Amino acid sequence: MTGGAGNVLIEDANNYTATSSLTIPAVETQAATDLSISWTGITQNLLCHPAGSIDNVAFLRIGNMTQMDVENKLAKGQLVQTEVTTYREFHTAGATSTMLSDLSFGTKLDPATDYVVAPSTQYLLLFTTGTVLGVGAQSMVFLSPSTSSTNTTVAAPNPCGTTNFLSFAATLSTMPVSIPAKGPWKIDWSQITKDSFGQTIDFTMTILDKVEVGFFQGKQPSDIQTDFLNVEQDATSLYTYAIPSGQTYVDLMSTPTTGGAFPGFTDTSGTYAIAVLCTKCSVPAPVVFSILQPQ
Repeated sequence: MTGGAGNVLIEDANNYTATSSLTIPAVETQAATDLSISWTGITQNLLCHPAGSIDNVAFLRIGNMTQMDVENKLAKGQLVQTEVTTYREFHTAGATSTMLSDLSFGTKLDPATDYVVAPSTQYLLLFTTGTVLGVGAQSMVFLSPSTSSTNTTVAAPNPCGTTNFLSFAATLSTMPVSIPAKGPWKIDWSQITKDSFGQTIDFTMTILDKVEVGFFQGKQPSDIQTDFLNVEQDATSLYTYAIPSGQTYVDLMSTPTTGGAFPGFTDTSGTYAIAVLCTKCSVPAPVVFSILQPQ
């Protein structure tokens, strides 16, 4: 793995902490029966932003867990493939509905055997933007098979409304990262050992491949913390960098992929912050988020 070798270090003490929970609704349906699934009702995503296109519908059969267990794991990105005993999917190609039996992954889903009443077994539908496994979730719903139900229709729920599926709270560190006002600006996160949930980070497994540096005019860190789910939208200026695999630093003097060339820390009327993200992880929240303090 390429070392950081940056002149500006982000350490655990500079990183934010977060709490996250999911409350996923359940739909009771007839067991061992083909179901009609539609997703036209999804207008917002889990962050309560406008929903992206629904490109994939995934069916997960998860054994030896309660629904609360699944919710807790999903909220922190801890559900692993080995815990999913059956996986099937449907690439929508613009469609807005499908049958459960149309989902496949090597073999087609067979409701008679794959969707039955079973102790400590959970069934989950994920509706995602993109087709990367576990990434880009816009909405989700538990399926509860029942021998007494006659319901064979599932309408994907909108995750925001009277009750929001996701509850997420960020607490920014009171220790900002000192950075030379006039450069150089090579920011290194190789010393980070845990993510915002306190989970140990293995950089060979959690690939941090995107950096965002934002300027928030007229904002204090407390303002950013309060509206953290809208941090990208709230930024007055946002500079995005693609990070090569294995690299644990960003040079702000390199060319961003969006936002144009970083102009430096010339504006003193607000707050600068950096977010380091994993675009292939199931949780979209930054793994690292720190306030930058030009000196």
